[in-house]
Amino acid sequence: MKENIIFIHGLTGTKDAFKKPMEYFNRQFNTYSYNLLGHGEDRGKAVDFTLTNLVSQLEDFYEQEGLKEAHLCSLSYGCYPSTIFAKKWNNKVKSLCFIGGHYNSPSQLFDVFKHYWEIRHEDYPTWLRKYSHDIYPKESLLDPYSIISNKIYYKYGLELNDNILKSAIQHRLKYDLRSDLSLLKVPILWVMGDHDSMYKSTLTDLNTVIPHVIYKEIKHAGHAANMFRPSCFRDMYEEFLTSLIVKAKG
Repeated sequence: MKENIIFIHGLTGTKDAFKKPMEYFNRQFNTYSYNLLGHGEDRGKAVDFTLTNLVSQLEDFYEQEGLKEAHLCSLSYGCYPSTIFAKKWNNKVKSLCFIGGHYNSPSQLFDVFKHYWEIRHEDYPTWLRKYSHDIYPKESLLDPYSIISNKIYYKYGLELNDNILKSAIQHRLKYDLRSDLSLLKVPILWVMGDHDSMYKSTLTDLNTVIPHVIYKEIKHAGHAANMFRPSCFRDMYEEFLTSLIVKAKG
């Protein structure tokens, strides 16, 4: 019987963010994805974008698909609902994979979050343009990774209800994800793009928080490393999953 993988996209994205890896892994696994609240078909609609509701959404997805357990693979902010879910329902999560994951650690990234939370009442397009620039800073004029991420985040962020990105900042400032991560016992693969310096700034104590974590970097990639270098991500994730299956078989 095939094991299950649920792919969870990040902010401003859709379930199609994992279309290619889903097609690849579907040969050995049952693969699933869904749109976070306020994304996909609900893009632009006002929703109650809370962590409680995001976790409930994942619970409902398990029930809807008749899943008893699954591997969770999450991009960026998706690490929040998936971690909280794994803490609450550890028997339903076989492993976690975070791409561009981050948590509440003193860092350059969290300084940016604090600033944009304080000025959240600015005109939304203006606020979003500056925010996109600062979370994906152009390290040099020739850095294509931040430039691409910046443009994509701003373009699709404009289509969201302005409550969503601001609520997500509040979650990351107020919710102690670091403590949740420290309690997890399931296998964890943490993947970062080597150019993702802003988000990597939160991970200085990652091995202390999660001693059993497997940390990997993808060269020549930005924040959504799976999209910059899909074959590299696929190979890393496949190796991780294969090792778990072999270990389970004894």
